[in-house]
Amino acid sequence: MAEPEGTDRVETDLDVVAGVTDRGHVHERNEDAMALGRLPGGTVAAVVCDGVSTSVTPQHASRTAADTALDVLLTSSAPLLERMDGAVRAAASGVATQGRTGDPHAPSCTLVSALARPGEITVGWIGDSRAYWLAPPDSAEPARLVTADHSWAAQMVAAGVLDETAAMRDPRAHAITRWLGAGGTAEAEVATLHPSVHGALLLCTDGLWNYLPDAADLAAVALPELARGGPIAAAEALTALALEAGGRDNITVVVIPVHPGE
Repeated sequence: MAEPEGTDRVETDLDVVAGVTDRGHVHERNEDAMALGRLPGGTVAAVVCDGVSTSVTPQHASRTAADTALDVLLTSSAPLLERMDGAVRAAASGVATQGRTGDPHAPSCTLVSALARPGEITVGWIGDSRAYWLAPPDSAEPARLVTADHSWAAQMVAAGVLDETAAMRDPRAHAITRWLGAGGTAEAEVATLHPSVHGALLLCTDGLWNYLPDAADLAAVALPELARGGPIAAAEALTALALEAGGRDNITVVVIPVHPGE
């Protein structure tokens, strides 16, 4: 299920997955997009995209990428890793059709997506939209960041040039090194999780994680709300936190409850 393009705020609750996308307090429009779906048998698919604001009509890129990737995730019969790769490549092709060849400012966006079924989660991403595994602090599988940003800051840290604090203070910190669109790449990174404990998968744009980047802190906010009111309550709580912290960017939050495989 997709929300209308550019809508200031949308909340979607499919019970087994829920999400909120919000314009925030500063931006004139919402350039994020999310798309959620479910299949018989317990498989859940979700896609979150963040339009690159330096490109033209980035909201078109994020909407196209989210819808296209979700369609492949829900309809392909390929194995999960191949399905995820196909979804990202299809999203890249869809975004590429929106710009003129050679236009450096053609619509572009990031993408993070997940395909979850009992006992197995596949995550694919391009850019700096993130996926987190959320679990209680005493869990055998503690909360952690699943993805690795494709950004200038992450490159500097990985190369040992700067520590994370110094890298994130640099004006170039959020410059992404991979994206969908003009001059970007369709080559996603993919990770697979096999959780054996109850928890949740969080997909989000930097409008959330800029304010609360630590997985344990995110879990401390989300999990009590998940237990109280389901994934929509957790998504609403995390969005509210980002808004209260300043809401200087668009915010998109998707929460998928995760149950261990039998």
